[in-house]
Amino acid sequence: MHVGWKNLLNQQDLERRIIAFYTLGAIIITLIFSVMIAFYGALALGLGLVLTAGNNLPVLYLLRRKKNTRMAAYYLISQGAFTMTLAIAFVGGAEGPVTYWIGILPLAGGLLLRFRGIVFGTVLALVSLLVLALRGFIPGVYDVLIPDAFYLVISLCCFTLMISFMSYFFLQKNAMVVADQTRKLDNLLNIVTHDIANPLTLITGHAELLLVQEASPAHTNALRRIARASELITDILHKVRQIQAAKAGKLRIETSPVSLPQVFDKLRFVFEARLDLKKQTLRIDLPSALQGVMVRAEPVMLLNEVLSNLVSNAIKFSPVGSIIDVVVTRAHDFMRIEVRDQGMGIPKDLMPHIFDDFRSTSRPGTEGETGTGFGLPLARHVAEAFGGSLHATSRQGDDARGASGTTFILMLPVASEELLYPKAS
Repeated sequence: MHVGWKNLLNQQDLERRIIAFYTLGAIIITLIFSVMIAFYGALALGLGLVLTAGNNLPVLYLLRRKKNTRMAAYYLISQGAFTMTLAIAFVGGAEGPVTYWIGILPLAGGLLLRFRGIVFGTVLALVSLLVLALRGFIPGVYDVLIPDAFYLVISLCCFTLMISFMSYFFLQKNAMVVADQTRKLDNLLNIVTHDIANPLTLITGHAELLLVQEASPAHTNALRRIARASELITDILHKVRQIQAAKAGKLRIETSPVSLPQVFDKLRFVFEARLDLKKQTLRIDLPSALQGVMVRAEPVMLLNEVLSNLVSNAIKFSPVGSIIDVVVTRAHDFMRIEVRDQGMGIPKDLMPHIFDDFRSTSRPGTEGETGTGFGLPLARHVAEAFGGSLHATSRQGDDARGASGTTFILMLPVASEELLYPKAS
């Protein structure tokens, strides 16, 4: 495979990019040490290091000509071991002050070749240490340089830069792996939700068809359970798809000025039957001074995906006969909507995860009600798409205070203060 020089460091090919930058770094640092060693009087050793720096150039050629980068990585690590051993051998050897450079070999091996690279780099490091330890027994080998403080500082700075470079690319490589796994998981999730939807439609349709026919009470009850279960699964699939779309940036929401009094009137109507069933009261506190303030949102999604989820949770986890408060206040350029209940509260171990995508935190309600557990993550995604936010506070009753309940705080940006709609009575 022939790769143009301009594409050699392409961001899309991270493996080549890491090896290429590592090669260039090795060449530059070797040349720096060549100049320093020559400056200290060891001219022959300095020229020798210049030649070893040139030995890294074949790596760039291999990257340009070969699709497989493994050969280039092995060559690069081997060349690094040779260069370090040669340079350290004349600066005190194994007992010298710059032996720590050998530690780069297993690190570079792990970055370039993963586990095999760690093993390969470690073996080379041990061989280098062995050679340095035995150098004293080789006739004619001696120290040509006694490093001073300036030499040691430059060496440490170069070493730190190399470690920083390797850490940066390790994080990039790890992020690339995580992104690839996330993409595969998203694709699998899209396939599963699509494939489940078709047979689920058949189940729901046939259950509804059988319900209109005469049957025994037991059969009718079973069919109603099937229909209800199908509705719950359909709701889960719908919410999962919407969360996926929100995460991918494909959930297109066109906001406009929305009247809170109108939304609250519809909210009362939607939950009227459920509130009556549990003898609960939905109390909405919207000061008259704020009834003309418009918020920026999409009215249908604000009602169905945000406020309905919050009030539904309050009803579900509140005892019979309790009061659910919706309190509206102004906070600079935002309207603050609090949904407060007197329910059982959220356990401390679940509290950090109630808005997590695809981590179901569903619990039975005070009367055994069930749910999907995906409503709150979707509500937060939609609120953030409006330019607002959603978070919660909660406490569970204890022997000392006995008080419990949850408060969801929804912040929506103010769109206009003009009275476009009549105030609610």
